[in-house]
Amino acid sequence: MNELNPIFSAESIALSPLCIDTVESTPDYWTADGKGWNDAYVARRRVFPDGQCEVTVSKERHFVGPAITRKPHAKRGESENREANDDDAGRRAKKNVRLCCKQIGADRMVTLTYRENMCDRETALKHWKAFCRRLRKVNNFHYVAVIEEQERGALHFHVAVRGRQHYALLRSIWQSVIGLGSDGQQMGQVNVRDPHRFGFGQNGAHKLASYIAKYCSKQMNARELDQKRYFRSKGIVLPDVLTVRLHCKSMLGAVQSAFSIIGAYGYTGMQSWSNNGLGVVWLSTAPRTGDVSECPF
Repeated sequence: MNELNPIFSAESIALSPLCIDTVESTPDYWTADGKGWNDAYVARRRVFPDGQCEVTVSKERHFVGPAITRKPHAKRGESENREANDDDAGRRAKKNVRLCCKQIGADRMVTLTYRENMCDRETALKHWKAFCRRLRKVNNFHYVAVIEEQERGALHFHVAVRGRQHYALLRSIWQSVIGLGSDGQQMGQVNVRDPHRFGFGQNGAHKLASYIAKYCSKQMNARELDQKRYFRSKGIVLPDVLTVRLHCKSMLGAVQSAFSIIGAYGYTGMQSWSNNGLGVVWLSTAPRTGDVSECPF
């Protein structure tokens, strides 16, 4: 991991390249006595095919000294901290869904619903798999999907997709999978959110990714602790993460460094989040049109 000197002035953020050491080193304020932990800010950058960029700077602890013997992991489902582990899994799934949505350039959300109060997860998943299988025969269906459970227990699917969808085709396939009711009525429906009407659009594609990812962290009575929280089509390969250790010693320096890194991709439609207590700052930009200049990171 390399060292990065933060650039603090507005002029340097806009114009000057970031200086990166090529030799591994440790900050001056680390204690190199080999007897404890040291804090350092670490920056991570992801760039997606449509020009979206995410930068995260977080304070992380690094142990200087002999390797620590790790405790063996408990078997799946037998951990004493099962609920806490489930919360951690929810946060990881939320992050993965957001990244997958950005990777495919999702800008629309398709919702598959039931007329009846569908509470059986296994049955709902059978319907979902049949829907995907039939749709792949006529269309290259690239998606990231999550299940939402309403307060009354009803299940439905939120599906992030890219580009204009053939609404009649989606509805026809979904209704054919579910079948008709006892009185011959349709038992399923499909809704497609227009990206511009609902505030997504080109500059808000990352908003859609965050919106659909929030369902992964929700508690569901219809889901066991070890069951999947989201589903995605095959072939979604997330971009590489470029990681660098910063010299900054304060949260202010971390924020300034994050803005320096993401400046090469512009600030259009940018979202930001920070937490001083956790020592984390997160920045995300909207897709870019035209050529994207290489970020000096």
